[in-house]
Amino acid sequence: MMKKLLLLLLLPIFQWYSSQITFDTYTYSFGPDPYTAHISGQGTIYYTTDGTDPTVNSSSVMYNLDLSISAVTTVKAMLKNLSGEFSPIFTKKYYFGPFPHKTVYFKKPPTWANVCSFSNSYDPELALDIYSGPQMTPVCEGWYSGNSAFFVGSVTFDNCIYPQIPPVYQHFNIVTEDTVYYDYSEGPITNPPACVLAVSDPTQSIAVLKFFPNPVTDFITIESDINFQTYEIIDLAGKSFGKKFFQVKKSKRPHYQPEFTY
Repeated sequence: MMKKLLLLLLLPIFQWYSSQITFDTYTYSFGPDPYTAHISGQGTIYYTTDGTDPTVNSSSVMYNLDLSISAVTTVKAMLKNLSGEFSPIFTKKYYFGPFPHKTVYFKKPPTWANVCSFSNSYDPELALDIYSGPQMTPVCEGWYSGNSAFFVGSVTFDNCIYPQIPPVYQHFNIVTEDTVYYDYSEGPITNPPACVLAVSDPTQSIAVLKFFPNPVTDFITIESDINFQTYEIIDLAGKSFGKKFFQVKKSKRPHYQPEFTY
């Protein structure tokens, strides 16, 4: 009776084990030489390396799979165990090469004299910095910028006090894969101010435009710091009424009067 009970207890454990895929815990190399990812399972392993879900038509091996990693690679695998049962799809991302650099922006609390930032890698799990990081650079309107490097990681902003002795020490933390815009009063934001966008991407500089009169009769005047070359008028249905060059009137600001009559 005791043996039967023991077998019944061990059966769920065996079923769980026989339907698992095991990935290496080592998932990163700075390069330049490739490294090997070792994947194992008790049965047939169906796998892909292009991010798609594996099927029975995917590449397959029995028991053990060794992959040479020379670029960031997402491995997806499922197991057909010795009983013919299929496991769920397992996913593991292997990293290769230097960490990509990211720009981080932070709007500091008005009580802070300085702002510092430091980062750590979450995937792969590596410790990068310690409290407190380098000082950030003032940008505009209370915003500061700094640089971090990771694939998926955390960025912490603090007031550069070291050693950190609460309650003097304060910090704000975010986990990210992309560029960070973090307002201390709102958290991560997706609508950074125009001055920050102009600094982070000069191609997104804001153009100030003034149109008059409104409503328009025969002529419309456009004032702008941007030297536009042509204009086109399109109605609400998408029909074009014409496309011509601007006629420029010299002044402190360029005034453009199109030679077009409605």
